Amino acid sequence: MEKSKLDELICITAWSTAFIDGQKDSSESKATEKEKNIVRAMRAFFKMDVDRFNKSNQKYETLTGHLIELQDKDPITKIVARYSALKVAHAENEDGNNQVVSSDKEWEFIRKIDDITDIWRVRDDIKSLSMNLINEMCAPEFLIDNDLLEIIKIEKEEGVIYTRRIQPLLKAFFNSLEKNNLYVTWEENYLALIKYKSELQDMFGKMDLKEFDTRYKELKPLISNLKKEQIAKEKQLAKELADKEKQIAKEKAEKEKQLAKEKEELEKNKTHEYSVSNGIQYCKYCGGDERWRKHDCQRELGHKYTLRRVQNKIGFDYSFQPVCNNCGDIRHYCEMDWKYKFKCSQK
Repeated sequence: MEKSKLDELICITAWSTAFIDGQKDSSESKATEKEKNIVRAMRAFFKMDVDRFNKSNQKYETLTGHLIELQDKDPITKIVARYSALKVAHAENEDGNNQVVSSDKEWEFIRKIDDITDIWRVRDDIKSLSMNLINEMCAPEFLIDNDLLEIIKIEKEEGVIYTRRIQPLLKAFFNSLEKNNLYVTWEENYLALIKYKSELQDMFGKMDLKEFDTRYKELKPLISNLKKEQIAKEKQLAKELADKEKQIAKEKAEKEKQLAKEKEELEKNKTHEYSVSNGIQYCKYCGGDERWRKHDCQRELGHKYTLRRVQNKIGFDYSFQPVCNNCGDIRHYCEMDWKYKFKCSQK
């Protein structure tokens, strides 16, 4: 989709504010004639006919679809777009009681413009000058007084609009950025101003940017150093993030390895290891005979059985029974299995 021209973006932004409470191109919209006339007067200031405006406006499916295009534009376009939206939001009621009315949706829309354009950073320092420019551009007389439009045309050609309104606004804008140590942002806006200078002069008339060119040359070494510091900081942060992610991955791998080892050990502890001696089969780790195969072994208890000839618990006869080499426990098969679920005293 072809991008809109600067004056089209400004007018579309103001027009969208008037309709933001309803739907795009909907009869349900709450836009008032007062709000619409603000945009119409601004179109007259730009000498934008209704066909060009409609064609540009119809490219966007939503009332906010065009806002992303404001992101990399020059400061004048961003400021005028933002404050023309504010003027529409503050338009009087049509009943003539001069009550300022702005809806939650209008304010949400304006805050979105602030976020996209970063105007919020300098808002307090440019508000008055911005509204002075907007009020001049949106004068209702433009809708009925062609002679006034001719005067404006002459003032544009002679650079009067720039000297009277735009130059002071740009000074306040760039001074505010310096005051807030936003030098990289200063450069971004200056370069955008140079990039769109020709189109801006078609909109506002002759513009002399020499003072900003001079100031940029003075600030360029500082900005260059700040950008280097920013790049170095970003690299350091990226390295720290990479190291952190690497450490997290390492700890995760170690934890998974430990869990796998524990699981393997747990399974191993459940497994009998039978040995046969003197015709008797017994588990080396729990002493249980073949009857205990259906039960889990208890290796973790620490016993280590071998078959020995010991005296029976009942009577004085001797027989071969599993005996723990570590603690001397005798695994009498006549005893209940739970009796042997104790840790080896030598573990």
